[in-house]
Amino acid sequence: MKYIIAVIFFFVSQVLCAQNLFPVYKDAKWGYIDSTGKEILTPKYKVAGFFYEGMAYAAVPGEKMGFINTEGKNVITAKYDAATNFNEGFASVMEDEDWGVINTKGEMVIEAKYPAWLVFHDGLAKIKLERGLFSTYGFINTKGDTVIYPKFEKLSDFSNGLCMASKDGDTYGYIDTKGNWVIQPGRQIGSVIKINKEYVFSDKDFSEGSVAVVEKEKYGVIDKTGTIVIPAKFSMIGKFKNGLAPAKMDSLYGYINTKGNWVIKPKYVSAEPFNNGLAAVSTGSMFDQKWGFIDASGKVTVPLTLAGGLSFTDPFLFLQGVAAAYITPGIWGYVNRQGKVLWKNK
Repeated sequence: MKYIIAVIFFFVSQVLCAQNLFPVYKDAKWGYIDSTGKEILTPKYKVAGFFYEGMAYAAVPGEKMGFINTEGKNVITAKYDAATNFNEGFASVMEDEDWGVINTKGEMVIEAKYPAWLVFHDGLAKIKLERGLFSTYGFINTKGDTVIYPKFEKLSDFSNGLCMASKDGDTYGYIDTKGNWVIQPGRQIGSVIKINKEYVFSDKDFSEGSVAVVEKEKYGVIDKTGTIVIPAKFSMIGKFKNGLAPAKMDSLYGYINTKGNWVIKPKYVSAEPFNNGLAAVSTGSMFDQKWGFIDASGKVTVPLTLAGGLSFTDPFLFLQGVAAAYITPGIWGYVNRQGKVLWKNK
């Protein structure tokens, strides 16, 4: 059960255009509710994802995975071993342990021959040619043509036209969509996380034209030319969203603007980037945090009573007015922007 939830919610952060239906788990099956908490599709699926671009991956017991629309109709035949959400008009599907790509008509546009799923950002998808730890990475376009030859030991995804890249695995810079260095490598990668044996570098993706970097163990911000625009003086800086970024000074988080000035002074134990005008923040001890949401003025809009988001790696945010959360430890569900619980699993 815990694994199923983790797989589904890993893809939440890939794009922020989900439709207003949300998967729920009842009597060992998945169904869907709307943004008011009303059941729309009766639980009958063994696997069910979020809706992106009008479709969600799903499978009923005894079948492989396909895609349904918001009416619950099968729109892409259930014949795949696994699948990802649609993004930029394409979804990655698995056949015989290899991954390929289909379009919204269900047509296989890139042959299933890759060892990891492919997700398009800025029209390019990261690929690796071999399984295991020692494969190198590159990019293909939506036709399956290799645009950037797999020669990098570590890569992020494209965002704002740039992508973090490293040839030696220790230092990184940024390349453009042709594979040319725009910001020369030289910064230390530092600690990274892994999901399903793949490195995740989302903290190194550009957002609103900037990205946080480390200099002498302090965080600052560079623009797309590599120029420091906020001096490295913070203990941590997250992504800029809606013109604000979470930042840490000493042991507490607040929010800074693009000039590096405090807009919301540090007083939180943890803080997430803004999305759709709200940001998740927490107070309390490290092992007993209470989460809620604030607006751009710092006003609390969702009381700090939640146990947290469903994933340590994905942002805790609202999609179409609904946030997936642990309501209390071990009890997960959905809340609206006023903090009302729409549904919970117990």
